[in-house]
Amino acid sequence: MRWEPAPRGTDARAWRSECSLMPSLVIHSGRVVTPHGVLDGGYVLVQGARIAQVGVGSAPPAEREIDASGMWVLPGFIDLHCHGGGGGSFQEADADAIRVALAAHLRGGTTAIVPTIAACGQEERHRCLRALRAAADGIAAGAVAAEAAPTVLGAYLEGPYFAAEERGAQPRGLTGPPDPADYEPTLEEFGHFVKVWALAPELPGALQFVRRLKGAGVIAALGHSSASEGHVEAAVGAGATLVNHVYCAQSTFHRVEGSEKRLGIAEMGLLLDGLTVEAIADGKHLTPNLLRLVLKCKRPSEVCLVTDAMPAAGMPPGPYGFLGETVWVTEEVAYRADRRRYAGSVLTMATAVGNLARQGVAMTAVAEMAALTPARLLGIDRRKGSLEVGKDADVVTMSEELEARGVLAGGATANG
Repeated sequence: MRWEPAPRGTDARAWRSECSLMPSLVIHSGRVVTPHGVLDGGYVLVQGARIAQVGVGSAPPAEREIDASGMWVLPGFIDLHCHGGGGGSFQEADADAIRVALAAHLRGGTTAIVPTIAACGQEERHRCLRALRAAADGIAAGAVAAEAAPTVLGAYLEGPYFAAEERGAQPRGLTGPPDPADYEPTLEEFGHFVKVWALAPELPGALQFVRRLKGAGVIAALGHSSASEGHVEAAVGAGATLVNHVYCAQSTFHRVEGSEKRLGIAEMGLLLDGLTVEAIADGKHLTPNLLRLVLKCKRPSEVCLVTDAMPAAGMPPGPYGFLGETVWVTEEVAYRADRRRYAGSVLTMATAVGNLARQGVAMTAVAEMAALTPARLLGIDRRKGSLEVGKDADVVTMSEELEARGVLAGGATANG
């Protein structure tokens, strides 16, 4: 059994002829996770940078092969929200720091990423965006030599248009309402590169900003906010489609004027079909029961697994600097100075995937939340997000213990 139609919009004979001239690799004998189900004893044939066949049974010949017996074979993970890792920060506007962070997350199964910039002034924001855009252009042009690297899909701007009381680990004193004088130059210079911009919908000028983002093709995310249900409904009506790390630094169920009950952003994110929610599956930002609640309310097509990893993710436990503060990193999470509130996660996407699978979530659903849902949200699901013929050869193998064993990014081997 095999599936090998040419990708949509291509000439079938030309595509197969092109594939036949490229280096080939087959991953075989694994549990291949596709949108249609799990193929036990399945294989994925890679030709060059794309998937050429997916099937079950005898694997086709190839120049290289990987025996995935006893392993899961999954689509490469897409991290929609990540601040850095391995000691490298996307906030530094430094090429070496960016490379370090990208490499750290590639080892954890992330084959495409949207680096995140926290609240900052316009000058710093633009400096960070230029550095990230240069990194993205270098990877796309093959300037990383033969080494694998995650695709940089664009940038996620997390702020500065937030409620001060829900700033979380965002820098103190930099939050406030959207100002066209601040955001218009960013959209004019980087509109095609900025993919997501998060804001608090209750602030003055927020709905105008959401409409502006929609017109620019930028995803408006709701978060770091004290909004009530009316604010959320208005923002969704204006074009907002995403909830920033659900149940973290945002309003939840509350009472107004003594007895009247109102929902917050978190519950509205679960209630409204038009909203996709980000989920940090580290057992801390979302406890196991909170995560179960999210998955009871939202379909896998409405949940994006994200790391929201801070730069010291993957580093030894201890104190580190992050966004102007000293934070404390443990093996489970990063804490702010008070050791009570969180300052970001230390996740990789592979760890998040393993955590969900251990909770009994079906691997097809986990793969959708880790790859296909973010791909759909970003409008790139025709080339990324699932193990299907014609898509980019982004593949992760995971052991029975749910640890990343091997990563292909665009057909290039990262490890394993």
